[in-house]
Amino acid sequence: MPETKMSAEQMAGYYRRVHHEVLERDARDPLRAVIGPDASHLVNRFTDFAHRLGMKTAFMMLESRLGSLHGRSILDLGCGRGRWSKEYAKRGAKVTGVDISPEAINLVAAEMPQHAFVSADIATVDFPHRSFDVVNSVTVLQHMPDCKQRIVLNRISSWVRPGGYVVLLENVLAFDVPHVFPHRGEEWIERVEATGLRCIYRRGSNFEVLFRAKAHVIRALGGGRQSEQMTVPSVSVSRTAVPSYKRRIRLAALDAVAAASFPVEWACQKVPLATPTHNVMIFAKHL
Repeated sequence: MPETKMSAEQMAGYYRRVHHEVLERDARDPLRAVIGPDASHLVNRFTDFAHRLGMKTAFMMLESRLGSLHGRSILDLGCGRGRWSKEYAKRGAKVTGVDISPEAINLVAAEMPQHAFVSADIATVDFPHRSFDVVNSVTVLQHMPDCKQRIVLNRISSWVRPGGYVVLLENVLAFDVPHVFPHRGEEWIERVEATGLRCIYRRGSNFEVLFRAKAHVIRALGGGRQSEQMTVPSVSVSRTAVPSYKRRIRLAALDAVAAASFPVEWACQKVPLATPTHNVMIFAKHL
């Protein structure tokens, strides 16, 4: 049976706490809070690599449609430490970032003083209608319960300008995980299009083939039930200051799987070898 899902309030408190505890451990690591607080740096780097492979084509699509992102206004929802804010800024865009963690916002604002950053819940933050050329959300909506997703999607539709675009990268498989609220790709599209936007692009992202194979092996050896749909270590906050011997072995094994996964993930973007765990979707707002 699926685990009990977190409420909207629990999710908000959880991610504020995650950012706070991760920053206390290592403020230099920009990936832990937004990917896996209890995962190793190499595992987080692999997941980030997979996200970036998916987003690479999204950036290409945006630039082909808009001509250039230079001078374009971008809203980066759930910006965290600025992974995607920095990618848009490199392309000359003017970025506004929003995140629920004030500590994350303070850090990214100090690194990108020429851009604007706001600490707020994206379901309640207020921006003028039609004020952004692109609204970006990468693995953010998937961490909101259904009712909150609908509120945010309607707000996104109102914030993007006619002729503008919405970029989403969200989970489509982790239905049993308490902090993830995914939908099938077609369901994500249906929800967004209900707000008046139109899907113009969809592509799989994050195939995680070797992590899935590892999960199958563990189950075959009687290692207990493990979700097939969330095979890369999921979000948690470790309470163990010094890893145990068994934990060290487990982390070393996960690092080995992650190291071998980079070329496999790259190959899957060329020739899909498995069902992706995420979809990249781009939506257009008509003039």
